[in-house]
Amino acid sequence: MGGYAVNKGNRNPYQPEDPQGADDCDLSFTVDLVGVQPEITSSLSFGDELLVTLKTNGAVTSVVCADERGEVAGTLAAFRGLARLIGCLRQGESYVAVVQAASPTRCMVFVRRR
Repeated sequence: MGGYAVNKGNRNPYQPEDPQGADDCDLSFTVDLVGVQPEITSSLSFGDELLVTLKTNGAVTSVVCADERGEVAGTLAAFRGLARLIGCLRQGESYVAVVQAASPTRCMVFVRRR
């Protein structure tokens, strides 16, 4: 027998209910950087921290991970939650990417709010 659930209130039935006091910008996830810069990533080690920032070039906005000198190690791209991360960064939230693994061709980071 088929049926449907009644939408109570204004809650979107396709989104999970937020726990009490949930914060949409309390993000943490592990991801591989895209477009890694070998001259930067080859010197990174497990536990090193990169600053997550927005970089705008014309009409295109990217999320990049840079070292303490501002050198970009790579870009955060094409993952679920990217739009939310960009929105939070635009609201002034700050995030750090902790290196989990790095080589000249790959850099995996754990991103969390500072």
